[in-house]
Amino acid sequence: MSLTKTYQAPIADKRWKTRKFVADYGVYIALLILLLAGAVLTPKLYSVDTIAVVMRQASQLGIVAIGQTLVLLVAGLDLSVGGIFIMTSVVVAEVGNGRDEMVIPAIATALALGALVGLGNGLLVTKRRVPPFVATLGMLVLVKGATQAYTRGVPGGFVPEVLGIVNRSWSFLSIPLVLWLGLSAVFIFILRGTSYGRRVYAVGSNMEAARLSGIPVDLIRISVYVLGSLFAVISGVVLTGYVLYVDRFIGSGLDLDSIAAAVVGGTAFVGGRGGLLGTIAGVLIIQILSTMVVLLGLDVEVQFIIKGLVILGAVTLYSVANVES
Repeated sequence: MSLTKTYQAPIADKRWKTRKFVADYGVYIALLILLLAGAVLTPKLYSVDTIAVVMRQASQLGIVAIGQTLVLLVAGLDLSVGGIFIMTSVVVAEVGNGRDEMVIPAIATALALGALVGLGNGLLVTKRRVPPFVATLGMLVLVKGATQAYTRGVPGGFVPEVLGIVNRSWSFLSIPLVLWLGLSAVFIFILRGTSYGRRVYAVGSNMEAARLSGIPVDLIRISVYVLGSLFAVISGVVLTGYVLYVDRFIGSGLDLDSIAAAVVGGTAFVGGRGGLLGTIAGVLIIQILSTMVVLLGLDVEVQFIIKGLVILGAVTLYSVANVES
């Protein structure tokens, strides 16, 4: 009997280490494999122009994915960001009305409205106990409806030309990329090095235990929804500055892509596990896959199929990797 235990322990320990390695580093290995595959299948992926496009688009997705990661870490979900993109574009155009001196008030107004949307999400989830999926989906419909009602279905106004500064780039380096990486660095520090970050993980890991230990659970959950909306506004401003006109379909697909990037990066739907370094890798995987589909001349439907398979594969892999030995 003792001999059996003696030989089983090393095997169990090896399995645990393998699963932990997959959980911790799987997304980075996947990114490396994808980059190697890109070199073989689509060599044009490594041209300076293509890298510049990939990094610009990754930045637009990455900024909103920061907020989505924070929300997922407390076992939440935010579908309302799609409506915030459109709202931001309309607000910047309506308040700015083509006047450069009004760009700051326009952005401030968009941020204030975005914070209200996030506050509404947080209050619905915490005080009314509405499931995050239902609460944020309802808010998405509300924001889109309010925006269409205000503009009567025809968005007006002119985007201040000074906002076009977000187009400024130096080779593959651009202002959106610097903004994305800068914000990511700040919140990586916040999550890893501050009491607020530890509380976010504690709430996501075990909400009741966090409450019993004195953590203001509802306040933490509300705060991440507000932050998630603010990041969506920032991404919306970047997108609006890039196109320099009001677009009802601006940011289409980025809401679900931001969830996909966070999940592929290792952030769990159940909360308490994951981080922004993984999300950065997840964003790059999603964006590189999309670019490779275009370079290969495949139909757009293939892009959705591949994204779906990647998400399902990531969820399955992380689920298996985190099963206790």
